Amino acid sequence: MNRTTQPQPSTNSVNYKSWREGFVTAILRIASILGIAVLAIVFPNAAIASRIFFVVLYVILLAITVAPVKYSVRALILLSTIFAIGVYSMLTLNPFGGSIFFIAFITLAALLFDQRIDIVSMAMGILALAAAAILNYFGVLRYGTQASAAPAQWAGYGIVFTATSVALIIAINQFKKEYADAAKGMQNTFQTLANEREQWENRFLERTSDLELRDTQTHSAALISKALTEMQDIPDLVELTARLISDQIGYYHAGLYLLDERHKNAFLQASSSAAGKQLIGQGFPIEPDRLNPFNQVVQQNRPCLVSDAENANFVRDINFPLTRSRMILPLTIRNDVIGILDVHSEQLQSFTLRDVEMIQPLADLVAVSIDNIRLMNQTRNLARQLEASSSAQIRQTWTKLTSRRKSSYQYTPAGVRPIFTGNRSDQTGGLLVPLVLHGQNIGQITLKRKSAAPWSERERILVEKVATQVTLALENSRLVDETQKSALRDKVIANTSARVRQTLDVESVLRTAATELRRVFDLKEAEISIGTDQVENAIPSEKA
Repeated sequence: MNRTTQPQPSTNSVNYKSWREGFVTAILRIASILGIAVLAIVFPNAAIASRIFFVVLYVILLAITVAPVKYSVRALILLSTIFAIGVYSMLTLNPFGGSIFFIAFITLAALLFDQRIDIVSMAMGILALAAAAILNYFGVLRYGTQASAAPAQWAGYGIVFTATSVALIIAINQFKKEYADAAKGMQNTFQTLANEREQWENRFLERTSDLELRDTQTHSAALISKALTEMQDIPDLVELTARLISDQIGYYHAGLYLLDERHKNAFLQASSSAAGKQLIGQGFPIEPDRLNPFNQVVQQNRPCLVSDAENANFVRDINFPLTRSRMILPLTIRNDVIGILDVHSEQLQSFTLRDVEMIQPLADLVAVSIDNIRLMNQTRNLARQLEASSSAQIRQTWTKLTSRRKSSYQYTPAGVRPIFTGNRSDQTGGLLVPLVLHGQNIGQITLKRKSAAPWSERERILVEKVATQVTLALENSRLVDETQKSALRDKVIANTSARVRQTLDVESVLRTAATELRRVFDLKEAEISIGTDQVENAIPSEKA
């Protein structure tokens, strides 16, 4: 949240005023302390008027030091006291002593007030010095035994005093100007730093807010991804995707479309909004139009961001009148777009590339999940077909096998003997355990006790395990038998081929082939004829 900067008073004026107030207070405190020592030295030898004068001045200084008086009052009284001491010194002591106090008076006036006060103070000092010169010239004011000083001497005092005062005023004003410039520069620097700090704080708050939002969205995307990986049905998958994107990430509408094989129509499969749910199952043509965002996504296989602020590229959807921004992402498998994820927002320019970077992997995961579910369904169907075919083949194979062999054997005290269909005894009252191979019942085990004791569950389980091993052994035996027969057939074919190819003569080839067929199959007679019935007298035949 942005904070409003409050207007502040001028830094240089505040600092200089504070310095002046502290300076006046320090001078008054020092004068209050040193005044006691001055009174102790001057009081015993001074006249009564001088004693009264200094006592009154000290009381005034002590009063303005202790009492809560305004700065201007304190400064004026301090300057008046110094000026009075200077006048007293000039009237009682000598012009030089008064000039020192006048210079101090002008210096403090320049420091404590503006230029008008220091010029007035210098004029007051010059007038006091001129008045003393006039009084001395007419004999009213005397300094020691000398009646009056020469005008040249007073002129020298005046020139020195004026030059010194002007130099001090210029120096102090220059100092005040440099101080003001430095204070102003510092103020500008502080203001710049304050502005930069405020900007950085605002940026930090914005970044923090943005990072918190991104963190929340990223966490939501992770939860959505985890939920999607557990889905095994395409309708449930797309419905969950649309709902979680809308609820967890915070968009008012999310729709998921799947394309037909020719990529000419997009069919809405799931929607998170009430308006979108009414359109589920409808097809939307992907027209070759640059303003159609679906066409841009399908043809270019890349995301598309549109906003109401971009009047040239934004096409308002009558089904979603509240939409101000859209983010359309492709669902891609092996560079083939199989669907579209359409996300709507009610705010202008709500979507950025960061949103694309966050949601696009989710869209890719949805596409991969859809493809995996399709492959799993195809695999299941193929497995069921193979299982059915295998079961039918096993049933046919064992039916054919048992029709040529004795299919039952019985253990008796006399030993193991074959059982024919007509000789089978009553099978009721015993334990019957089927022999199951790949879901097909190829036989059974029948067990009878000598006594009428029932069979326990443990015994039944044991017999079932034995039946399983018997079934596997029978199947392995059949496979070995077929393998041996196949190997024997291959061997016979190879030997016959080798003997037949030993010669290039036609009659020899026919004779050898007839002989080998008769020997291999143990035939009474084998005959090989070549040619058609019309020319059988012209083409030879061989009999073995």
